[in-house]
Amino acid sequence: MSEALDENLIVVVQRLTLADAQARGSRRVAVLRMAALGALTAAAQASGAQLGRLEKDERDAPRPSNGWHWSISHTSLGDQGLVAAAVSRSPVGVDVEAIALPSQEVAERTLGPQERRLFEKGDAALTFAQAWTAKEAVLKKLGLGLMAFSKVQIVDAQGERCVVEHEATCHAVESRACEPFIVAVAGRAREGVEWRVDEAAQKAGPP
Repeated sequence: MSEALDENLIVVVQRLTLADAQARGSRRVAVLRMAALGALTAAAQASGAQLGRLEKDERDAPRPSNGWHWSISHTSLGDQGLVAAAVSRSPVGVDVEAIALPSQEVAERTLGPQERRLFEKGDAALTFAQAWTAKEAVLKKLGLGLMAFSKVQIVDAQGERCVVEHEATCHAVESRACEPFIVAVAGRAREGVEWRVDEAAQKAGPP
């Protein structure tokens, strides 16, 4: 069974430059989260959403706010950071990761033989990152954690789009490479995802 694709889906992506004082630990996480919330504000404005209080449930999954589902993600590599956010009337999940080649053990635990065949013609690091973020975006959309990673499987992949199955339901995922990172979003998009990517890195402010 596949979901109907019934709305426009806007994803806001923003690059950051991190200062030396934000180089590691909880301060870096706080700076990235603040930037991700800023991207969420921009995504809400672009989608015509009026968000209220942002809360999470006991599984740390975002609760709908004023009837709008929301998702944010952030990551960093060295002094570079990337944040992404989306809002939707239906469940949505966004994931951001650095593009990197995993160990063989991690790759085999993450992707089964049939999944690896879907990506065998592409760049190994990029295709692994695409597969990982696609699965995690679907888990976020469903309000599940990484403990359920083995319960999602990629059943089709065409360029920047793939289909992830969970309990006989197929979820469309679209990815966007923002070197050295990649962003994936799982949601309902009638005519594809509208990416609003700001490639001009902003200097991150204090949390």
